Amino acid sequence: MTSFHFDIGSRARHAGRFIGRVRGELLRVLAEKKAKAGLPQQVLAEKLGIERSLINRQLSGEANLSLRSLADLAWAMDMEISFELKEPVARAGQNQPILNQPMTTSTVQYGQIKYINGGGKQVALFAVPANPETVQAKKSA
Repeated sequence: MTSFHFDIGSRARHAGRFIGRVRGELLRVLAEKKAKAGLPQQVLAEKLGIERSLINRQLSGEANLSLRSLADLAWAMDMEISFELKEPVARAGQNQPILNQPMTTSTVQYGQIKYINGGGKQVALFAVPANPETVQAKKSA
């Protein structure tokens, strides 16, 4: 099975991780509040004067979760928001680019994609092995 490496970019990766952490924290606190005090989304919606479906869409990622709506949700849950900017720490499994290595296009150690003009009208696309000695043919059983 072939898999590909797509770089979404550092900016989008950081934004996505931050939004995921915020939504995850909201869901965690809401679950705790529901277990301890029986606080369902409907009660939050009534306290905020909005539809419960909007809260559900915000928490599931289907609707925009603005800073204002985040502050409103925290207020409705009687919680205080803490925010901190700090230097990033690379961890295993975060799909961070490996420094000083060429971008690869698969997990089989292929190098960058090469574009070849094959006669003017057709453009062929293929990946060149980064290190031909490390690529071995697999035999099927």
